[in-house]
Amino acid sequence: MLQTLVCIAFIFSFSQIALSKESAFDLEEAKTRCTAHYSDTPDVHMDDFKWGYSLTTMEDQFEETYSSGKRLEYHANYEETEKAFFLYLDNERYQPVKITQGFIKSVTQQIELAIAKGFADFVFFPDMGHAHLHFPEEHWQNEFANFGDTFKNRDKLYEKMLADPQMKALYHLAEQLKMQDEDKNVLLDDTIFFKYWHRNFVGYNDASSGYQIEVAPKENLYNTVGHIDDHKSWSAGFAVSASKDGCFPYIDKYGDTRYFDISLKDPPYSPSMVFSDDTY
Repeated sequence: MLQTLVCIAFIFSFSQIALSKESAFDLEEAKTRCTAHYSDTPDVHMDDFKWGYSLTTMEDQFEETYSSGKRLEYHANYEETEKAFFLYLDNERYQPVKITQGFIKSVTQQIELAIAKGFADFVFFPDMGHAHLHFPEEHWQNEFANFGDTFKNRDKLYEKMLADPQMKALYHLAEQLKMQDEDKNVLLDDTIFFKYWHRNFVGYNDASSGYQIEVAPKENLYNTVGHIDDHKSWSAGFAVSASKDGCFPYIDKYGDTRYFDISLKDPPYSPSMVFSDDTY
């Protein structure tokens, strides 16, 4: 059976992949767009989305979200006085995290490559919206294990992690796309089937456009990989989401230039969201 054969397939690994179109990466343009502080822009919220999108309804939702001007909470901005881009860990403590050109370029290429290959279509939580950090185990032990109080020093820890060319970003794609029927079988649709088996996309942080696809054990009904072999997992990674007012340019599935934001936090639920006892 084809599903079984795919499920036990080896990890596919690629490097130096040529993008279908020249990357839109442009740090100078990003500097002019990234001046709005996150506290001055409307936030995108988790409850703006739902589970079980079709390909058509997901695209409709993406266009609505993109045009709304809503952006990730704590999104990156450019500080002219520091001549640098920053992310933010905590509003109360106001911990800025300086990010490098290499990291920004790598994330841009990861987005463009995943879209060009058909693994993802849209840059927001329901599709390609968040990544978890992974490091080769020996490298982690040598570079990070003795970093000290990670809470006290987490701004410096994140700066080091995000700048590390050996860091790998594991994205879970098609996050809210309906891919299974009521019996947990993958839908009989070629596009859905392809996305299902390519949803664990791992991008490299060395600006090389290298990547790999991980496949979960067959007992995992959603093909969700939580760990890369021989790697240290740092689950609290980063989020990406596109907005017409976003910072960083990228090429979308139609070959047009769009803009996305980066944050160290997933979209929160809106303040008005009230959970009842039977929500879960």
